[in-house]
Amino acid sequence: MQSVISLFTTYLPYFVLVLTLLVFIHEFGHYWVARRFGIHAEVFSIGFGPELFGWTDRNGTRWKVSAVPLGGYVKFLGDSDETSATPSDVPLSAEQRRGSFFAQPLYARAAVVLGGPAANLLFAFLVLTIVFFVAGEPYSPATVAVRADGPAARAGLRSGDEVVRLADNRIDRYEDIQEAQFLYWAKPMAVEFRRGGQLLRGEIIPQLCERTDRYNNTLRYGELGLDQLVRPVVGGFSPNGPAEAAGLKVGDLLLEIEGEPVEYFARIPEMIGARAGQPLVVKYDREGQRQETTIVPVADRMVDCTGKEQLIGRLRVRPAGITELRGHGVLGAMGAGVRAVWGMTTMFYTSIGQILTATRPVDELGGPIRIAKAAGEASHAGWVGILNLVIALSVVLGVFNLLPIPMLDGGHLAMYLYEAVRGKPLSLKAQEFGLRVGFALVVGVALIATFNDIKLLLR
Repeated sequence: MQSVISLFTTYLPYFVLVLTLLVFIHEFGHYWVARRFGIHAEVFSIGFGPELFGWTDRNGTRWKVSAVPLGGYVKFLGDSDETSATPSDVPLSAEQRRGSFFAQPLYARAAVVLGGPAANLLFAFLVLTIVFFVAGEPYSPATVAVRADGPAARAGLRSGDEVVRLADNRIDRYEDIQEAQFLYWAKPMAVEFRRGGQLLRGEIIPQLCERTDRYNNTLRYGELGLDQLVRPVVGGFSPNGPAEAAGLKVGDLLLEIEGEPVEYFARIPEMIGARAGQPLVVKYDREGQRQETTIVPVADRMVDCTGKEQLIGRLRVRPAGITELRGHGVLGAMGAGVRAVWGMTTMFYTSIGQILTATRPVDELGGPIRIAKAAGEASHAGWVGILNLVIALSVVLGVFNLLPIPMLDGGHLAMYLYEAVRGKPLSLKAQEFGLRVGFALVVGVALIATFNDIKLLLR
């Protein structure tokens, strides 16, 4: 019940705000390109259904906000319905025909259809470029710490190795490794890594893991047994932690635990995991002075990748972050923006392909409720979280609409490709049949996504 209440009180306002912005950008892309070709737009609507309010501009376009905030449309002169599916049966005058959509040459119609997805992708690119230019691009070195007996260790990797390729993708940052974990958890991954001046190769067989985050979302990823190689410097504490109670402070460099050197931060769980409740002598460096204290790790419950619950020892300390913001000039920021948008695009299409081939479960499809929930969760991270969500959803909206499904922009582009190859358009009967098939597909996906959303909401 609390989840349902949160949906309407916390999540829904952010959902409406984010979706309205992205739908406006998408539809304005169609509208802007159409105006360049002299096509008259009769209606520009945010939402479907009855009009709530609106106005008519001097060009005769009705701009309006409608009652159901789950999309939008631009209705061009000559369209018979809100989907721009078929030309109107109502005869147009010669002057009207010059400004109608279906009287335009093929390249103009294709450009108008492409304008919507392109606007979403361009918006994401511009925002990312500005962020990367002003604040810098998040970057963490791809030098890794390898857990003993993990998948990466069995593949021959050692702590201190630098991963350069994973699952046939180039690795520039540790963040690229994390993306690969979430995308390719169902198959072995070819890996290339540098050790000293030597380039080595191997194959990591990931272990499928499922985790539930604090918002009750299920996260699936391939456990590789890799962590960032981080110096064991205390960066912060979890509430009621034994390390803080024992006198450790932010900035302390951990040196030894029970006489065993702490080589990097990821070693700490391995060293104390089985020692919950046991007093441990911890030596550390504080501003150049070597000191020591005794800490009794607390027992925390953890569910491993096999679903088995166990108690492990924790100091409840957080590492000092090594993620830095890599500065860029204008051209560098643009290049980083292109790479980020391309990465999100390939991740989306790869995920869709995995769902279609049953290598990824269909319950990862989400609809309006999940988007609303994600918007509400992003708000807890402040404007940075909301901005990240807006960028990601803008890319998803753009690339989803490029899928070759009738009713979507990609379906129209597929029909125009047919027209370009054959020299004539599909018959109206074939178009109508395609629209029915597309409608059935879209409705089917929407029903599955809504069912998944409801299950998530009722957890």
